[in-house]
Amino acid sequence: MSASPTAPSPRPARNLGIDLARGLAVVLMIQTHALDGWVSQADKLSGLYRFTRVFSNIPAPLFLLLAGLSLGLQAASAERAGKNLAEVRSGMARRALEVVGYGYLVSVVYAVLDWRVDLATLLRADILHCIGLSLLVCTYLLVGRSSLGLRALLVVVCGLALGLTQRWLPHLPLPIAAVVGLVIDVTPVTRFPLLPLCGFAALGVLLGARFRLTDWSWQRSLTVALGAIAVVYPLQELTTLTVLSLGGRLSRAHPAVIWNFLEGTARAMAVLSLSLAASAKLPDKSFGWLLRLGRGSLLAYAFHIPLCYGRIAQSILGKLDMMQALPLLAALIALTWLVVTVRDALEPRLKRPRLTRSGTVVVLLVLIANPAHAQSDDAASSPPARTAEAAEELELANVAHELAANGRFALAHALIPGDAYATQIHLPNDYSVKSEVERCHQLFQSGNFRESAEAYALLLIARPDLVRVLFNIAQGLRRAGESRQALTFYRRYLQLDPQSPLRAEVEGYIRELSALLAARAMVVSTQPPSPVYKRAWFWVALTTGIVVTTTAVVLGVTLGTKTSPPQPPPEEILGPFDVMFPTMPKTRDGAFAAR
Repeated sequence: MSASPTAPSPRPARNLGIDLARGLAVVLMIQTHALDGWVSQADKLSGLYRFTRVFSNIPAPLFLLLAGLSLGLQAASAERAGKNLAEVRSGMARRALEVVGYGYLVSVVYAVLDWRVDLATLLRADILHCIGLSLLVCTYLLVGRSSLGLRALLVVVCGLALGLTQRWLPHLPLPIAAVVGLVIDVTPVTRFPLLPLCGFAALGVLLGARFRLTDWSWQRSLTVALGAIAVVYPLQELTTLTVLSLGGRLSRAHPAVIWNFLEGTARAMAVLSLSLAASAKLPDKSFGWLLRLGRGSLLAYAFHIPLCYGRIAQSILGKLDMMQALPLLAALIALTWLVVTVRDALEPRLKRPRLTRSGTVVVLLVLIANPAHAQSDDAASSPPARTAEAAEELELANVAHELAANGRFALAHALIPGDAYATQIHLPNDYSVKSEVERCHQLFQSGNFRESAEAYALLLIARPDLVRVLFNIAQGLRRAGESRQALTFYRRYLQLDPQSPLRAEVEGYIRELSALLAARAMVVSTQPPSPVYKRAWFWVALTTGIVVTTTAVVLGVTLGTKTSPPQPPPEEILGPFDVMFPTMPKTRDGAFAAR
């Protein structure tokens, strides 16, 4: 470092492997959000789309792991240099709070751009808030502390354990929910809570400060990568087994989140280790564009989200097939790289680079706003209405998937028509609509309600113009006791035929079923959790998963003893993961109804 008071100090060299891993995370992040926002519901059932979802669970754990890794490397470097740890922690804490501030800034700008200026949108806890708070926790609990490994493990365990408590969290008013939602998953303000996600950052600190991950040889990195890849599928199967055994859906409050966390760790370690190995053996020019994206991850995050979910992309949201979306995805990645490149070219000429980063984010977001869209008729609908609509659409997709998973493809096709379901359905060559109508009515009148619903669904395939058949299906499912499925079909029917003469009757059924499902949910939520710890399979699976994952990582860490002076860590630490916003198919018209 130069001692001249006039010459700026040269910036330390960055670790290419970490920058490469962050660049890959940025690309995976963009593809996850772009395809989720642009692809139609029907095409989301295709094999190609499902293949892309394999990589959608990598960005969030990887960004958090890299954030913790950077913190751990900085702490180790400061400790060896004999710096005052209190001052070091203070500087790290300021940086962590800056990241949280960026999170709120981005939320505010997005809300203004999309005309959703409500408290839930302004105060929601997104990935930037989670990264910043995770760094803050790790700074004071882990940096410069003895027994770092034990402390990091405790952060992981406590994060998972406390995250499970959200199932008993009561409904909170919005101002309180906005604060609590930073820590634990709270609807509607939380997307990425501190618990249990801070565990990824804690593991990153451990890797940087104690295992000196950036000193690994390419052989050791490759060994760890292969070990991590090997345990991904078993952990995925353990997650599925736990969900099926305990019931419910996978969430951060479900015990299966333990396996899900370990799986996310394995995926992130695989990408990170492969990046370290590649950076050690391949020339920089072969992945220079990824390094650029990795070093500009904050700007990449802020820039691409409105183009994936915002009003500027309204004309293509939920309307493209995969063949249409993939070229646009490539163009968006290239455009994001260009924006980061221009920012990097201008930054050295400006006196306050950090302020410039914030200003660049705001300016770009304002520039991509579409005033014409802001004045469209869609803007007249209230944010709560749009939120409720999105929730209904997501529930429709979930019910369709569940029906298909149980082999009820005709019913799934009735909700979301598409080739993915249609290929599993075969109508007889002698299928007669007239005779089937009579058979459907007879099944219903004889009390075979489930069978009648299935038969009506086949009828709808033969005659898609008979929209009122959806009402018949809902009637059969309701009488068969399948309340959730019936509610979805009633709502689907009103979406496709809003002027139906049966509207008042259908709305009555919707209110009745909604109240019934709410009462059932309340009863379930008040029941004590099942004693999972008393089940032998739980402890066997827990021990196996921990041993396998730990062995895979430790094996790579302990292979060889090559050491070199650790390289200074990268500075930027940001990146996101987001939720789905499915889009409904077009409407149709229809003819008759069952009672």
